[in-house]
Amino acid sequence: MKMQENDRVQHHFLKIYSICAYSKGMEAVRIKSVQREREIFMSGVFYQPEGGWVGDTIPFAHDGKFYIFYLHDERKGHSEDEYGYRTSWNLLITEDGVHFEDKGIVLPVGGYEDADYACYTGSVIAGKDGRFHLFYTAQNNYNPIYHRDGRPLQFVAHAVSEDLIHWEKDPSAIFGADESIYEPFDWRDPFVFYNGEEDCYNMLLAARLKGAGDKNGGCVGLCHSKDLIHWQAAEPFYHPESYMTHECPDLFRMGGKWYLVYSTFSEKFVTHYRVADSLGGPWTAPVEDTFDGRAFYAAKTAETKGRRWAFAWVPTRRGGSDFGQYEWGGTLLMHQLKQEADGRLSVSPPRAVREAFEARPILCGPEPEEGGKETEDKGENRRGGSKLELRNIQGKKNLIFDGMEEDCMIEADLIYEEGTRAFGLAVRQDEKMEKGYYFRLEPFYNRLVADMWPRRVAGINQWYIDGDKAFLVELERPLDFSKLQNRRLHLCLIAEGSILCLYVNDSLALTMRAYESGRGHWGFFVDDGGIRIENVRLTAREIHRDTF
Repeated sequence: MKMQENDRVQHHFLKIYSICAYSKGMEAVRIKSVQREREIFMSGVFYQPEGGWVGDTIPFAHDGKFYIFYLHDERKGHSEDEYGYRTSWNLLITEDGVHFEDKGIVLPVGGYEDADYACYTGSVIAGKDGRFHLFYTAQNNYNPIYHRDGRPLQFVAHAVSEDLIHWEKDPSAIFGADESIYEPFDWRDPFVFYNGEEDCYNMLLAARLKGAGDKNGGCVGLCHSKDLIHWQAAEPFYHPESYMTHECPDLFRMGGKWYLVYSTFSEKFVTHYRVADSLGGPWTAPVEDTFDGRAFYAAKTAETKGRRWAFAWVPTRRGGSDFGQYEWGGTLLMHQLKQEADGRLSVSPPRAVREAFEARPILCGPEPEEGGKETEDKGENRRGGSKLELRNIQGKKNLIFDGMEEDCMIEADLIYEEGTRAFGLAVRQDEKMEKGYYFRLEPFYNRLVADMWPRRVAGINQWYIDGDKAFLVELERPLDFSKLQNRRLHLCLIAEGSILCLYVNDSLALTMRAYESGRGHWGFFVDDGGIRIENVRLTAREIHRDTF
């Protein structure tokens, strides 16, 4: 491991070697997978299928395993902006979030004459009849018989299974919105659960009130059923008059509280959650009401063996470029959820994801230095025993290391001095730590942000670089520094391919795309203040996969 000299500080680190078509008839149709089942494999901690992309996830827990249904997108639409074109439901099975069994297509799309020309998001539930029931969104963007006023209608469709793999569609069970309450164009993402208080099944939907405007008319719709077949619409389950839509609703109970999860795109692309003591509400928003930022969308949850995880997708960026616009769909990412004493939800990496890197540690440090002692020079890096320190009260200081691999995990404890304006972790950097990616902690603003430099391709003049932006759009998380103990934070960064995911204190996460992976330097920085760095650890593993 090589470490560059920086500000007269030299340190030593220890190396350790350590499908059939959808029938138009009224009878249910047996669906057979058109893809062969694949063996269990380890492709990486962030899953992406060969030749495709992960869209909305529909997780279901059964027999100690997570059955992760997801919308499989091959991006074969009629234009580059047509994502989610005729998505099927594919299935992954995992126990640990690292090893996956890929079952391929389990719910194929219908034909041009069918309402489910595309099969969109829904849910799975075990019924009292001993069968599994799958509810999904049926939409046909091209056949005009499923349109009104030039817009595609949305329907709820139904399939059943004995084993979660082989499904039978029931064309007779399809239904649209009750137009006395809801608009027919927003009637999607059905989430079904059993309501023990009312002794019936409830269905939550991404819906819109009849006649409501585009900006704030979205709501979480509601239907009731006694048998999972016949459904009766009711007034909205949740209607805050705040968003265009509440996509992919999800609901669960934990520690005596109810949690409602949904995703929005009217103000920013993000997954929110709300908390209530009962199903009747009121539903309140915690200060930190999200699991992640822009790059963790349409999250839904499932629980097994006392573990509840949130499953979502990290969007790709057009052209595989940091400067390309975000695209629909991308790569699977999972966060483990934990309920804190005040009822809020925190996130951390699943244990197996963290352990996947521990088999090949590369760097631990810093090592103790004989006779090492602190100095008080306000403009210097300092060394005290087994600790690293950066301090500059009138500007920025960097500490740079070499040897960062494309797929790795970096961990460290940072303790910041009172009054410090900003500090953080820099990765995939050049030799001077001028070009690369940054996770910046800002006590002054009580936030964590993701950033990069340059922020766009430079033009003829310097100001074309978009240097007036404070950080990357929608890559911001609130962080209340006043609640930290001894101004101490633990950072855990997982880097794999084009994805960087940072966890802070095993409590909050911030994910970003970072396509420039060829730069191998990394390090820490401080701006107008000081930090102490402890327990630095870099681990990595060999991963063989295709790049998308």
